[in-house]
This record gives sequence, C-alpha cells and structure tokens, in this order.
Amino acid sequence: MTNLKSLLVATTAATLAAIATAEFTNSFDGIIAGSDVKLSWGSQQSQQATRDLYLCVTAQVIDRGDGEGSGKVDVYKVNVTTTATGNEYTWTGVPYPLRRIKNGLYQVEVRDCSGLSTNNTVLAKSPFFSVEEEDPGVVVNPDPDTSSSTGSSDEKKKGPPAINKTALGIGLGVAIGVPSIAGLVVVGWCFRKRQKRAAEERRRARRREFVIY
Repeated sequence: MTNLKSLLVATTAATLAAIATAEFTNSFDGIIAGSDVKLSWGSQQSQQATRDLYLCVTAQVIDRGDGEGSGKVDVYKVNVTTTATGNEYTWTGVPYPLRRIKNGLYQVEVRDCSGLSTNNTVLAKSPFFSVEEEDPGVVVNPDPDTSSSTGSSDEKKKGPPAINKTALGIGLGVAIGVPSIAGLVVVGWCFRKRQKRAAEERRRARRREFVIY
C-alpha cells in the first residue's frame, strides 16, 4: 500500500513538473464586474495530464488604498473553486467571491489541490489585471426569458397594420349602395303607382263623356 501511494505521488509530481510552466491562454483585458470569464491554461498535453486531478483556481486582489501613495497595501486571497479539472474553468460573476476594489490589482492562479503534491504546485499564474465597474445601463448576462419577452427592435418599430384600401372601398360601396338601391326601389314603386292612378282617372273621364242625359 505504501509503495502504491509512493508511486502515485511520484507520478503526480512528475506530471505537475511537466506542466508547471503553463500559462493562461485567455485574455484578461477589459474584464467587467459581474461578467463571466472562461479561464484556459496549458496545452492539450497538460489537459490530458491533469484530467484526473482536482485543481484549485485561486484569486487574489491587492488593495492599494486610494492610490495616492498612502503606503498601506492589503492583500485578499480566496479559492474560486477546488474542483476544476483539465485546463479550462469558467469564472462566473467576476471577481466573486472577492469584492471589486476600484484601484485593486487582481491575479488568478491554478494550483494542484489533489493532496498528492507536497508543495502545492502552481500550474499557471495570470498577469495582474483590473476589474472595471459594471455599467448599470448594460446587461452583462441577460436573462433569456426576459430578452425574449421584450421582443426584437424590428418588432417594436412596427406600426399598426396597413389598411387595405381596396377592401375599404368595397365596404364603403356596399354600405352606401344597399340603402341607395332600396331607396330607388321605393321611388320607382311610388312612380308606377302614380302613373296607374293617372291612367285610371283618364279612363273614368272618357266614360263620363259618353253618358247620355
């Protein structure tokens, strides 16, 4: 059992030594507070070498105070995760669990935390970087449900539906034409009735002319 553990420790140490000079391959420029940063380090070879190891991603910030040369410097250091594997990890809500410090200098490290390394080997270390203040007018990680419910800008620009002028003309024609036809029918009926009455009066007049007294 002791020999197996010694062999495992020796193998792990050799693996970590082979990738101890790995560097972060992602950019640390323009990081905004509250955003997500995909950390990546090493090569495909280092990913294969560390796929069975638990890695610690550690973040630290150097607080330089008000930046006016007060001389007081504080350093805060925390583990972002202790279960990273391979050579990638997404750091969500940067710089959480650290707080954002206006003039702070941040740095990220990847270490072996499998317990098999006696010197807590540093696998990768980032350059110092700053975390910009989050712009309240910009949504860093929009909620998909909220985004979909607001609709696209094209939909917002659309006005009321276009009026079909042909259909409107037909509708007005029907609305005006039906009462007009009904009125013409009534007028025609009255005119024919008057003509019939006048003809009847003329016949009666002719009969009276032939009456003998």
